[in-house]
Amino acid sequence: MISFIRSFFQSKIGLAVSFIFLALIAVAFAASDVTGGATFGGVGSEAVAEISGEEIGTGEFSTTVTNAFGQVRQQNPQLDMAAFDAQGGIDGILEQMVGSYAAAAFADSIGLGASKRLVDSEIAGIQAFKGADGRFDETLFRNALAQQGLTEARVRIDIQRGLLSDQLTIPATFGAKLSQQMALPYAGLILEGREGQIAFVPSAAFAPKTAPTQAQLQTFLTRNAARYRIPERRVLRYATFLTDSFRDQVKVSDAEIAALYKKRSAEFAATEKRDVEQLIVPTEAAAKAIAAKINGGASMATAAKEAGLEPIDLGLQSKEDLTETASSAVANAVFAAASGKVATPARSPLGWHVVRVDSIAAIAGRSLTQVRNLLENEIAQDKLRQTVSDFTANLEDRIADGASLADIAKDEGLTLQVSPELLANGQAPGKPDFAPIGAYQAMLPIAFGLEEDAGPQLVEVQQGKEFAVFEVQDIKRAAPPPLASIRDRVARDWALAQGLSAAKTLADSIAKARNPAALAKAVSSASVPLPGIEQIATNRQTIMQQQDRVPPPVALLFSMAEGTTKVLEGPDRTGWFVVHLTKINRGDASKVPQLLALTQTQLGQVVADEYGQQLIAAMKADAKVQRNPKAIKRVKDQLTGRNQEN
Repeated sequence: MISFIRSFFQSKIGLAVSFIFLALIAVAFAASDVTGGATFGGVGSEAVAEISGEEIGTGEFSTTVTNAFGQVRQQNPQLDMAAFDAQGGIDGILEQMVGSYAAAAFADSIGLGASKRLVDSEIAGIQAFKGADGRFDETLFRNALAQQGLTEARVRIDIQRGLLSDQLTIPATFGAKLSQQMALPYAGLILEGREGQIAFVPSAAFAPKTAPTQAQLQTFLTRNAARYRIPERRVLRYATFLTDSFRDQVKVSDAEIAALYKKRSAEFAATEKRDVEQLIVPTEAAAKAIAAKINGGASMATAAKEAGLEPIDLGLQSKEDLTETASSAVANAVFAAASGKVATPARSPLGWHVVRVDSIAAIAGRSLTQVRNLLENEIAQDKLRQTVSDFTANLEDRIADGASLADIAKDEGLTLQVSPELLANGQAPGKPDFAPIGAYQAMLPIAFGLEEDAGPQLVEVQQGKEFAVFEVQDIKRAAPPPLASIRDRVARDWALAQGLSAAKTLADSIAKARNPAALAKAVSSASVPLPGIEQIATNRQTIMQQQDRVPPPVALLFSMAEGTTKVLEGPDRTGWFVVHLTKINRGDASKVPQLLALTQTQLGQVVADEYGQQLIAAMKADAKVQRNPKAIKRVKDQLTGRNQEN
């Protein structure tokens, strides 16, 4: 589909949002609950950037960021917009948009184009716009536009820019390769092994002996607020109702049962089925020859084997079944044959059928009395579904008209419940044992996409069985908790922070050691007792298999020069690692051709990505790009809520 900018987003957010802007049309539409809006704080006409005379308005920028954030949040539900911005998310999206505009401007300047018909084909090919028959559905398309807060014109322009970008970037990146000689040292790194020693200097060994004052703790908490910050929490008020509660409203009459029985009379009438085996051959002559052998006394299996075929046991088949799966000619022939005989060969679109009738089963008809309970239950279920559908439609109309959750619960006799403060993943910080089961699984994905003043929402908890109507009663913005509730933790962290500086001084002095013996002597003669030195011998393959579970000091070994010593801060200010690399065992990838070939392929993609990045950078440099820092800041403040805090 639209593949512009495959891996150009190099912020801390990483690849999760590398396709967000130009893949917005193909990806965001596929998500059913991404929020967005086409207006922005009354300043939708202001530009955050201008590229070769084309403006990116604050409204467009805000909508794109909101949709992109929604996509990332699906992978990380606890992420909020402020953290997204802090990690470079908003700035990265702006740069993608600038690159898109610059590429489109350059494409236009050299005569490239994307016709309306080509854009139409792109839209028609998006899976989210296809109906049950696999064809483009205009209604789905319009609903998706409304859901995303986008116009058709905006969608078409975005797709057109993407197509223009493809015309530039695909030829520049397609088929990029790396020579075997260039790939060899990189492949060798995977086989490389390293040996070293790791010592640890704990902060606790230097922590103050006296307790901190209230002022010291409060200052420490303020300076390290992000460390203790609890993600945004929401309190939900809701009520559930079961579809079974509507059963008393459902009545089934004798006339309705009789009418359904009459409508399906063919289903309940006496019928005949035949247990059959068949072969399908390409010509009538071959079919008649095989039939003759079987009628002459040969078994179906033997006759089939001689023809290089194998019979298929179809089991019991009605005449209607055979007509549908083969043809009316085949069905007529089979039902004209006697038990134990081969039917006259007949043709279907698949070929000529040789069918042997193994047995005939006569199935008695069923009277109205016999199937009354079955039909009554089917009618009741249909009426129940319709009753529930009418009720939920009426409920949605009342919500749209401004009915409150309290009014709805009172009118319908529903019992309102209130949730604890919940994170987006369903955890309740104040109630560790809370399990977000049942209605919560349906409500939470929607609840954390709602604005503060959103009205009640209706969701289906269990398909056709249970529904919930809810609202967000309260939103607790992401913030650190009061000092009193985490005093012990803050005091412990404060003590470690105070000891961290002294521990660093000792670690630096130990790091002057340049060989294992000197390191051992420095650790044993330290001013405070230290843990023993850990001997490390591992290789990159092991490290790669462990993925995110590699201890930081072990990972550091693979970025050091042989014979050097480095100092690394431990997690949560617990102390300092002193890491010494004793030996590097080089790997020879020339002896592992499969690894070398794989490395060539992978680095070829890296080279292609680099070509694409450099091309986009060149087009941005060629374009006249002017950014509006004040407008960008206003968008960020609006999206992150910072303007509400000031």
